Amino acid sequence: MDNSVRDVLSKYIREKDGTKYFTGDSNVRDDLSAAEILAKACPVYQDDVEEESFLEDALTCYNCRFRRWARSGFSCYKGFPVS
Repeated sequence: MDNSVRDVLSKYIREKDGTKYFTGDSNVRDDLSAAEILAKACPVYQDDVEEESFLEDALTCYNCRFRRWARSGFSCYKGFPVS
């Protein structure tokens, strides 16, 4: 795992009740970049169906079929990222 992924994990991933959440804000450019870094490093990333796509033509956790929205951000149904 490279340093950029480690940096994103430490800044944006919070765990609650055994589930890891990405806590970035989709309206903040740095947070969007962080979700792209994680998606590019993810071994199970898959684009969601077009109707569920959050950002058009972007490889980002926001567009992953395994992303589950939560009040505090979103979690990964497949358990990525791992630290």
